[in-house]
Amino acid sequence: MDVAFDQQGDMGMKRKSWVWAGLLTAVILSIIACGGSIRYAERDPDMKDFHPRTIGLLSTDVGTYGEARGVIDEMIIAALIDKRWFATVLPSATIKNQLKNDQELQKTVADYLLKLNTVNYSDPALSKQIGDSLKIEAFLIVTVDSWNYSVEQKEKVPQDVAKAGLSMKLIEAETGRIAWKAGHNIVKEYTFLKPDLKDMGKSVANAMIDAMPH
Repeated sequence: MDVAFDQQGDMGMKRKSWVWAGLLTAVILSIIACGGSIRYAERDPDMKDFHPRTIGLLSTDVGTYGEARGVIDEMIIAALIDKRWFATVLPSATIKNQLKNDQELQKTVADYLLKLNTVNYSDPALSKQIGDSLKIEAFLIVTVDSWNYSVEQKEKVPQDVAKAGLSMKLIEAETGRIAWKAGHNIVKEYTFLKPDLKDMGKSVANAMIDAMPH
């Protein structure tokens, strides 16, 4: 009887262990799913008190990924508006229209982006001019890092993959300081049905805006 009791006790303990292990795994997976973590992010530690109320999408560089042109702008603006963090969200289309009617501002933006993209210098004087002209406290610079279908070797076997990836920089207009920069991407393997790049891009944009300080 003692032996039988011990065996039953052991089985009961094992069942409890399995239950707890299952619950712990579920909790961990839930945390991972809700955390919205992105591939990398870097925040200026001296700008923790930077909370802009007005923001604009100044530039989206699609590079060779022409299919993302205009599409990703709409996704980012929609994500910013949905958050209701800002009193004003200025779309890139609105900024482009203003640039067409203001040659001086057009040159200022072009000079600013040239310095930022070539020597990684956020010119504070040009940044302030942009902020004052557009009446925004912060602006976003976005680069499309990937937006395509390709074939990769996986264990020496060709594998079809879909990729969507973005990089972002959040600039304080008044000082030109880069308050936050980040990058994120999604890669999906497929066999027959191609994943929708727009859906993937929207997921990337939403995850990055979720992680952006405000």
